Parts: sequence; C-alpha cells; structure tokens
Amino acid sequence: MAVPYNLARAKFGDYVADFDSFELRKHGTRLKLQDQPFQILKILVQRSGQLVTREELCAELWRDSTFVDFDAGLNAAVRRLRDALCDSAEQARYIQTVPRHGYRFIAPVEILAKSPLVPSSELVERRGKDNEAIDTGATQRTAEFSETPVVEARGIWRRAFVVACIVLLAMGLGAIVLRPDVRARHSDEGGNISIAVLPLQNLSGDPAEDFFADGMTDALITNLAQSSSVRVISSTSSMRYKNTHKGAPEIGRELNVGWILEGSVARAGNHVRVSAQLIDTATDQHLWARQYDRDLQDVLQLQGELASEVALEVTGKLTSSDRARSIISTRKVNPQAYEAYLKGEYFLNKWSQDGFEKAKRYYQQAIDLDPGYADAYVGLAGYYAVAAFMALDPPQEGWVKAEEITAKALAMDSRSAKAHTLLGMIKLLFRCDQVGAEKELDYALRLNPGEMSALDYHSYYLLEIGHTDEAIAEKRRVLEHDPLSVITNAELPLYLMRAGRTDEAIVQLQKALELDPNYPATHMRLGFAYTNKKQYDRAAVEIQKAIALDNQPMRVAKLGEVYALAGKIHNALQTITQLQMMKRYVPPTMIAMVHARLGNTATAFHWLNQAKPDDDPKITDPAFDNLRPYPQFKTLEAHLRPDPSCPAF
Repeated sequence: MAVPYNLARAKFGDYVADFDSFELRKHGTRLKLQDQPFQILKILVQRSGQLVTREELCAELWRDSTFVDFDAGLNAAVRRLRDALCDSAEQARYIQTVPRHGYRFIAPVEILAKSPLVPSSELVERRGKDNEAIDTGATQRTAEFSETPVVEARGIWRRAFVVACIVLLAMGLGAIVLRPDVRARHSDEGGNISIAVLPLQNLSGDPAEDFFADGMTDALITNLAQSSSVRVISSTSSMRYKNTHKGAPEIGRELNVGWILEGSVARAGNHVRVSAQLIDTATDQHLWARQYDRDLQDVLQLQGELASEVALEVTGKLTSSDRARSIISTRKVNPQAYEAYLKGEYFLNKWSQDGFEKAKRYYQQAIDLDPGYADAYVGLAGYYAVAAFMALDPPQEGWVKAEEITAKALAMDSRSAKAHTLLGMIKLLFRCDQVGAEKELDYALRLNPGEMSALDYHSYYLLEIGHTDEAIAEKRRVLEHDPLSVITNAELPLYLMRAGRTDEAIVQLQKALELDPNYPATHMRLGFAYTNKKQYDRAAVEIQKAIALDNQPMRVAKLGEVYALAGKIHNALQTITQLQMMKRYVPPTMIAMVHARLGNTATAFHWLNQAKPDDDPKITDPAFDNLRPYPQFKTLEAHLRPDPSCPAF
C-alpha cells in the first residue's frame, strides 16, 4: 500500500510516530529523538520500501545553504535514529543501508488516524492582549527563520508549517490557559518551580563541536538560575543525560523536577540556531517550543532572551533579575572570542593537568580577541585560583594573579555573580578575610540566587567559622540543585564528619560510590570515616583504591598513617619509601606525619625542620599531637603554624 505524502501518524513494529507533534513512542512511552533524525524517519516512512538516496536526504535536510558538513551530519543523524529504534546497519529491521547510494525503510508501515488538535478559536477568546503580543512576536520571528535554511524540504515545509503553527498555537495558548494548574502541580511549598535543562544536541555532526553545545547549555542554565522562583538543576547533573534515551517522566523522577527543557544547537561561521522545547514531566507533553536564529555576536542576548521566555512560561511572571538579565545580555561579543571562551570552560571542567593548561590558553585567547569580554577574565582568574589551590602553580603567585584578573573583570561588569563568587573564594582562602568573603558571596547570591558555586563556598565559610549545622543545611541545598554530582555527594560527608556524624557520612559516601565507583576522593573519604571509627583495615582498603585511581603523595602519607595506627610498622615504613621515590615535590610534613604516628620522634623532627609554612599537612594536624610537649615543637609551631583565622591556606 502506498504511503501518503502528507502522512500524519504511522505505526511500525513497536513504534508509533506522530509527524505533526514530532513524537516517537514505543509502547506509549515517548522516546528522545532530535529534529534531524526525526525528519529522516519521516522521509523514509513516507517512501517506505523505496530507495532514498543520500543526495535526496541532504537536499531535504539542508537546502540552499548548510550549517554542517553533509556527510558527517547525515551519518550522525542516521546513527541517532537507529539508536532510538534499537536498530543496526548490520542487522537492519527498520532502516536498510544501500551501500554508496542511500537508505530504505523495510518494516511494514500501518497508517494511523491523525491525533485530535485542541480547537484554537476557543482558546484565543480567553487570551489577554499581552499574551497575544508575545505570540505575535514569536510568529514574526518564526516567519523570519523560515527565510533561512531549515531542515525540511520546501514543499514539505509549506504544508507542515500550517499544521505546525496550529499545533504550537494550541500548545502555547493551552499552556497559558492551563498553566496555573500545571504550575501548582510542579511547585514546592514556597511556590518555586523546578526545571532541568538537558544538554543541547550538537547538530554539526562533528564531535569536536560538543564544546559549543555544552557551553550553550551551561550558559542557559546560568541565565535561567537567576530567576529566584525557579530551582534549576546544575549542569553537572544535567550533563549526565547527554545522549540519553530516557523519557521525560523518568528524568523528572530522578532529578525531582516538574519541567524539562531540551533542544539543539547548530552553527555555521558566525551564525547560530537554537531550537528549544519545554516538556511537562508529569504528562510527557510538549507545552512550548521556540527556534532562534542569531548572529553569533548576539549570542549573549540570545541566551538571556531564551532564559527569560522559559522563566515567563513556567512562572507566569518576569522578576526584576529576569528583566535585568535581558538588559545586560544585549552586549555583543566577538564570535571567535566567544568560541575560545567556551573551549576554556570545556577544558577547565575536565579537571586534568592537560585540561587546565588548555583552559588557560583559550581564556587568554578570548581576552586577546575581545579585551572587554568580562567572562573571559573571570575564566582566566578561575584557572589561576584552581591552580593555586591545587598547587599546580606556586600558590602565592597564583592567588595574586587570580585576584588581579578578577578585579579587572569586576571593573568591566560589576554585576557579574561569577566574579563576586570568585573574589569571595580568594578572600576566604588567600586573604584570610572571612568578613569580606561573606560579603562577596552574599552579594553574588543576591545577583543570582541560582549561583550554586557561591552557595557552596558560603557553606564552606560557615563550616570554617564553626557554624556546622548551618553549613550542612546549605550544602544540602547545593545537593538539591545538583543531585547527581559525585563531587558534591562526596563533599557533604566531610561536613558530616566535622559534626561527628561519621555513620551518616559513610551512608552518604556509599551513595556517591553508586554515582561513580571510580571517583578517588570518595574512597579517600571513606578511608577517613573508617579511621574515625578505628576500623583501620577497612580504611586501608579504601585508601588503596584511591591511590590506584590517582596516586597522590597525600594519599600515600595517609595510608602510612593508618598502617601506623593499626600497628603495621613494616607497611607504614614502606609508604615512606614510596613517598621518597616519587618524582614530584613531597612536603616533608607528610613523611614527618608517618614517623610521628610510629613514635619515631627524632626522625619526625628531622623532617619538620625542612618544612615550609605552605606545606600540607599543617603543623596543627592531630598526627603531631605526641610531639607537642617537646620544646623544639614550639619553635617549629611559631614558624609553621597557619593563620588561625584562615586554616584553609
């Protein structure tokens, strides 16, 4: 039976495709499928049993001009489509590859009736003029976009455009009419809305362009988080759903959110296109959709505009911060500088020696290309702060550079929440200015209530001044925004152990291991917890796992300390030998710590006499308690003891 060219719905195997609403379902569950793979599915099903050449598909998907390399883009889109259908080129059940020619849809197709549409006329009568104005603007923008390259063929687009407008009108107007009930269902006791922004799909067909899609996702999360009435899941947790086939209801349950924003991004030269759609996780329904075409120099404005529209959709209002974001984000940015900045962010988040060096290079490149780009300065300052904290560079020099560059960023943009957060960290960890640190972090949170790094550092500040319960409460708030972050899940136990809640800390660390069993810090902290409980054998096992994953001097020294506490003298001495053989700087205090735990007093003092104030562990470490009665310890303490108001540095 011939398949009609204007096919609306079709069934094949276990799948039902609705080509009007752009949905693919399996046994009733909506599957995640991006725009281009879905368009390929539509074309193949419409011509079921016939050969569709690669040239025809390219002409349908990328007419007139292109955002991508044809072959790479087509291959990537077909691969995603096969993944969604659990199909393969080798054992095709749906999509057959015709070598050097194209593809053929080989499964039987059953034509289904159209899905009923909500009558828009009734909804229009119930709309206010403000909402009409909003949709009129969106319709005008859609008309403008239709003049640029789109993913449908010209003939198909003209027929589908009318249907698509009706669907979007029905979804948009219906959402506005019904939104109060939907909002109530997805609001917490304080009336806050929860939303997760899933990683934007990279439509370039080139994995090397992932940095751009990931950077746009992170920027959208940052912008959206500025709305005080929206709880936005942090990018660390959202990024775990990259290329996922999980449906919206399942993701909603896992992240405890009522809304999901998903979409795609593509760029060519200095042009960028972003498509986005809002989904209700309770009903798995698409409630809102937009597409944006911009010059890349206007990308900051695009990000602010999209975040504001989403905030308006899910809350029904724009806060003062939303309006301020729309004004601030009108600054144009050099496209090459923006690309370099995104690469810097991408590599900094790798948390590797190689990644840090690349991040530094790209941030500097962004500054050279656009000397007025404040975010690039914040990025470079962040690199120096991380390098100082992790002793990748001389700490004193790194902190000073971070401070100077942050000051330049704030001179360009005094309302940068990221810059104020970074300055707060510098004051806390370097300048020993706890009052100044709290002031900067509080101001960052006022500028952007969703700036979780500011709240995270503020929780650490509370921990250091002895407000342990408040610190734990704030750390849990950070975890609510980033529930799948292994780093945050593994840091909370440190706070719990500081409060003497070791058993609770162990339970939390086990949860962190479920997220990532190969995160070294989790095993290390389990070792700390078992040491607190005097379960030295279990502690040694966990610390050994951490060393196997990432061999650092401090971990070897801590293992030696545990062996000494357990009375395993030979094992403890072996760790000292390992430390002395390392081809990197090993602070003398580490070797002194193991000797002190073994009771080798004279040898411990020998190593402490070679130590510097910046060395870890500090002279205040409990491992040195048995040395404190000796007169020479007081002399060393005067030289090595850190500022008591700033124990972190």
